[in-house]
Amino acid sequence: MQLPIRIRLSISYFVIFSVAGVLLCCATYFMARHSLYIALDHELEEHVDDVRDFFAAHNLANNGERASAESAEEFGLKDDGKWLQIVDEQGHWIYRARRMIIAPHDMPAVSALPPQGSYIEFGARPKRVRALRRAFKLDGHTFVVETGSTLTKTDQTLLVFRNGLLLIVPAVFLMAGFAGHIMSRSALAPVAAIAREAQRIHDGNLESARLPQLKTRDELAHLSSTLNEMLERIESGVRSVRDFTAYASHELRTPVAMIRTEADLALQQPRSNSEYREAIEVIGSEAQRMSTLLDSLLFLARADAGAEQVQLEPVDARRLCSQSFDKFRRDFQRAGISFVADLPQGRVMVMADAPYLQRLLNIVLENAAKYTPADGKVVLTLDCSFDSARFEISDTGIGIPLMDRLHIFERFRRGSNARDARTNGSGLGLSLAAWIASNHHTQIEVESEVGAGSSFSWQLPLAPDLELEGVNLQAETASLATIRA
Repeated sequence: MQLPIRIRLSISYFVIFSVAGVLLCCATYFMARHSLYIALDHELEEHVDDVRDFFAAHNLANNGERASAESAEEFGLKDDGKWLQIVDEQGHWIYRARRMIIAPHDMPAVSALPPQGSYIEFGARPKRVRALRRAFKLDGHTFVVETGSTLTKTDQTLLVFRNGLLLIVPAVFLMAGFAGHIMSRSALAPVAAIAREAQRIHDGNLESARLPQLKTRDELAHLSSTLNEMLERIESGVRSVRDFTAYASHELRTPVAMIRTEADLALQQPRSNSEYREAIEVIGSEAQRMSTLLDSLLFLARADAGAEQVQLEPVDARRLCSQSFDKFRRDFQRAGISFVADLPQGRVMVMADAPYLQRLLNIVLENAAKYTPADGKVVLTLDCSFDSARFEISDTGIGIPLMDRLHIFERFRRGSNARDARTNGSGLGLSLAAWIASNHHTQIEVESEVGAGSSFSWQLPLAPDLELEGVNLQAETASLATIRA
C-alpha cells in the first residue's frame, strides 16, 4: 500500500536532513583531525629549524664531538616529550634522546630523503609517534634530523570530539524528523486548502465559489489557477445547459400550446371545411416551427459532441447561391421585398462543404426575410478575387443595436429590437451560422445600422487547382448577371 504523500514527504525530508547532518559531522571530524595534524607537523618543522639554528649559532658543523656534547646538554634538558635524534652524513650519531634509545630504529641515508623531508608514524596505541625526518646543510656538512611527538594528546582530543559528535547525531535525527514534519505540513498546507475549498463547491455555488489564489508563483499556484480556469469552463457549460433547457422549454411551450389549443377548438363542435383547414394550417405551421427548433437543437448537440464533421472539397459557390435564390424568391415576393442576386457568370469553385455552406446561406437569408419590412430590399452578392470568394447578404431591415451586435452569435440571443418586432425566432440560427463559418476557417463579419439595415459577409478560399480559372472567368465577365425577383 502506498503511503500518503505527507508521510512520504516527511520521510524524504528526514532522510535528507539526516544524511546532511551525518555528512556534516563526518566532515567536521576529519577537518578537525586534519587541522590537529597540520599544527603538529608545523611544530615538528619548527623543532628541526631549532636544531639547525642551534648548530649554526654554536659552529658545531665541523666538530662532531663538541656537537654531540652540546646537543646532549641543550636538547636533553628541553626534551619535553619530543623524540629527537641527529646523525651526520656518514651515519654517526650526534644525538639521541632517551626515548629514541628505548625504542630505537634506523635512520635512512641522506640520499634516501626527499628535499622536503618525510613524515613517518610508528609505535602502537597509546604510544603512537608521528615524526619528521629532514636533512639540512651547514658549512658543507649534511645532517639528518628526526624529531617526533606522541599522538596521545591528539588522539585523546579527537576521541573527545568524536564522542561529542556521536552524542549530537541522535539530536540531529530528532531535529531532522521534526523539521521534515513541519516542512511537509507547510508544503501541503496550500493543497489542503485547495482540497477543502474544492469539497465545498457544488452546482449551487459554482458561479461564486473559486479555489484560493496563491501568491507563491510556484507549481501549486499554477495548479490553483488552472483548476479555477477549469471551474470557469464547467460553470460556462452548466450555464449553457441551463440556458439551453430553459430556452428550449420556453420555445417549445408556445407551439405545443398553440397546437393543443387549435386541436381542442376544432374538436369542440362541428366546423366547416374552411375552418378545419385553417386550424390544420395553424397546427402545421406550429409543427414546422417545432421541427425547425428541434433540428437546430439536435444540430448544436451533435456539434458540441463532435459528431458534426465538415468535409472541405471543391464546391461551385455560384450554383449554391443560385439555389438559395430560387428557394427564397417566392417568399420575398409574397412579403413584398425586392430580392436581388448579383452573381458572376461561370463556376466559382471554393473549398467548402456544400450542405453546410447551403445552410449558412439559408440561415442568413431567413433572418433577412424576418427583419426586412415590406418594400425593403435584400441583395445576395458573390464576388471573386485572386484567391478567394466573398459572400455578402445585405438588407434594408430593422438593423442591429451596437450593444446587441456583440452577442448575436450566442445561443438563444436575439437583438432587443428583434424581440420588439414580434417575429418568431429561437435565437439559434446565427449561432449555427457562426459554427459553420468557424469550421470553414472563416468568420462572419457584420455591419449594421439601426433602421437602415444589416450586412453579413464572409470569405472562402478558391479551390487550389481552379484559382486561375476563377480569375479568368472574372476577367471575361464585364458585368455581373443580375437576377431580380
